Formats: sequence, C-alpha cells, structure tokens
Amino acid sequence: MPHHGQMFTAERQQVILQRLTDEGRVSVGDLARWLEVSDDTIRRDLQQLAKQGLLLKTHGGAVLLDVPAMSREARQQLVPEVKTALGRAVAEQIPPGSRLMLDAGTTVLAVAQALTGPAAVLTHSLDIANVLSIKPDITLILTGGLWDPRQRLFHGQSAIETIRNFRADIAILGACALHPRCGVTATDQADAEVKRELIRSSAEQWLVLDHMKFDRVEPHAVADLTNFQRLYCDRAPAWQSFPSTLHLTTVEAA
Repeated sequence: MPHHGQMFTAERQQVILQRLTDEGRVSVGDLARWLEVSDDTIRRDLQQLAKQGLLLKTHGGAVLLDVPAMSREARQQLVPEVKTALGRAVAEQIPPGSRLMLDAGTTVLAVAQALTGPAAVLTHSLDIANVLSIKPDITLILTGGLWDPRQRLFHGQSAIETIRNFRADIAILGACALHPRCGVTATDQADAEVKRELIRSSAEQWLVLDHMKFDRVEPHAVADLTNFQRLYCDRAPAWQSFPSTLHLTTVEAA
C-alpha cells in the first residue's frame, strides 16, 4: 500500500471505510492525522461516501450506517477485499461435481465469482445467476418467485418450492446477523424463510460472512449455529465457545 499521504482518493476512501467498519465511528481530526492529509480532504471524502449511502456524517466525523438496512450497491462497497478473499477461500473447498445452493448476498456473490466447475448450482439471486451464466462448466438453476428489486432476488412460495425439490450437497449461506445465543437471524421474513429451506434441502451447510455481522440480532430467526458445519469469516468472533460440530476458518484479505 502506498504511503498514506500519497494515496489516490479511492484508496483513501476504502481505508476510511475499513476503519469505520472496525470502530463504528471516526473523527475528521483523527483521520487527517492518520492519513496525513488536510481536514478539508477528509471532509470531502466523508461527503462523497455519505452521498453513496455508506456512512452518516456527524459533527466532526461520521458513523457507520446500519449495514442490513443499506442498499445492495452500498453493501458491495464495504470491505471488498475481505469479501473477495472469503469467496476464494470457500470456493477452493468445494469438491468438483458438487450440487450447490447459493444464498443471496454480496459475500456469497464473491463465492460465485471464484467458483470453478464442474458443479450444479441453484440460486434465487439474479446477480449470482448472471455471474454463473457465463461459466460453461456450471449447470445453473434459477428459482422463480416474487421479485425483490431492492435485494435483487426471488422469494416467496414458488422459490421455496423450487428449493424444496432440489437436493444439494452443500448450501452456502450468508447472514444479516450472527449472535452466539440467537444464531443466524435475518432482517426480512421472506429472506429467513428461504434461508431455512436452503438448510433443510442440503446435506451440509456452510456460513460465510464478514465481522460486521457479529454480535447482532435481527427480527427473524433462521437457525442456530449448530445447524452449520463450517463458518468462514475474516476474524474470529470474541466468543467463549463454538458448537463442537462447527469448523471455523478465518481468512485475511490480501
């Protein structure tokens, strides 16, 4: 990485976002000293990031917005190197010839981008389907259902029936929130229903997410941690214990 003062604007803004996701809030003065630029430069950065829906400006700094409530486009810009590294780590562990179910979400999208066949994949995510549609060694199945333009996915009874009639070796799920006692929870009821069906219709269940989802609880229950065999994340949660059946893999961004 270049010397802080020599960063391009886009690089500097990604560093700001990374610090914001780690700490939850930042101040103009601290960022200016840390990045060795002027306060005005930091204010312009924060203004641009706020316009993209990535943070909320405050007096003298900024705070991170509620991640599950962000638009999909905004979430895709958070910790992109982490998502890419997680996607590659998961894809490398998938045996050739597997039948897969891929959940919607930006981190699972990174798995799809790194995935190599042969494999059969069922998904309700249009973005994942688009990524896989140009890979000739992937047999692609896209569920029908009700279209959600904000999340860019299909849901509802038709999507659930398609999932129910497919048997997968591995379901790879993302999560809106992960809590040691409450397990995986979702912001939307429809999303939780699809996730539960992915779990029921697969032999193995893998969970992939970044640390911003730790120690959060959303309104709709999906599953306890005991329902998953593997957890891929960019850092280990600061929890006293994990289910003995859950294998934790931490992945560092390149």
